[in-house]
Parts: sequence; structure tokens; C-alpha cells
Amino acid sequence: CILKDAHGGGWRGVYVCHSVEELIRYYDGSGLLTMIAQEFIKWDRYVRCMCLGCDRVLPMPYDTNARRYVADEDYLPPALKQRVIDDSLKLVGALGYEMNTVEWAIRDGVPYAIDFMNPAPDMDINSLTPASFDWVVKGMADLVIDRAQNPRPQLKELRWSQLF
Repeated sequence: CILKDAHGGGWRGVYVCHSVEELIRYYDGSGLLTMIAQEFIKWDRYVRCMCLGCDRVLPMPYDTNARRYVADEDYLPPALKQRVIDDSLKLVGALGYEMNTVEWAIRDGVPYAIDFMNPAPDMDINSLTPASFDWVVKGMADLVIDRAQNPRPQLKELRWSQLF
């Protein structure tokens, strides 16, 4: 399994545990951190989706070994790319996040959402590819202008039942 800090980032505090003993040792060493244990997905492809405004998604191939984005428009077959986009929209809609990243580990053509609560994603020009950075800057500008021109009332509660 994977044991990771619920509020972490940048792969800090992420451990691959091969036994219950390892899991307990890493957990005990985490101190006061809130930890999450989840199935380790040995992926064929890894995609981080930038989500803006609960209606726009940019799937970005990510090389986890080099810790960098890869510029490859054809990284995912069209049907899989659409599924990742649609499922990312469902997650950000459920969470009510207007700015988020959703990370997908894809194994045998099946996407598994492994990290989807990142309401302050890395949008640095040195991290993203130039095309992705341009998309993010334009998307954020469009989102902020839209919210300034069309203010929305503060949500009192999320109605998750509408998603089912």
C-alpha cells in the first residue's frame, strides 16, 4: 500500500509499504500527521489533471520518476482521455473546488484517482510545460473575470445527493 500525509505535497511523507510491519513503522514515525493508506497502483500511465472552474480540465502526462510534466498530446487514447476528464469533473463538482488537480494512476486502461484534494495546485511556469502554463494562465484569468462579473452566493452546504 501507499501511506501518505493527507495534507502533504511534493511527494513528501509518501511511503510504499510492503508489509503490515512497514505500515505500522512509517505510521508510528509520522507523529501528529493525518495519514492516508491506499492501495498501491502499479501504473502504466500517470496523469495529473488541472481543473478550473468546475468545468475545465487539462490532462497533463506526468513522469513520476523525473517529477516533471511531459508534453505529449497523444499520451492517452481519446476515450480514456475523455473518461479522465469526465471523472475529474465529477470529483471537483463533488468537492466544490474551482481550482484543483486530480491525479490518475492508469493501470490496464483503468484510471484510479489517487490524489484529488489539491485546491492550491502548483501552477509555476518552471513546473508546467509552456503549453500547459499558457492554458492555466488563460483559464485562471477567464475564471477570475467571470467570477468578478457574475458573483456567486456563498454555498451554505454541498448537496452531494445531486451527484447520485
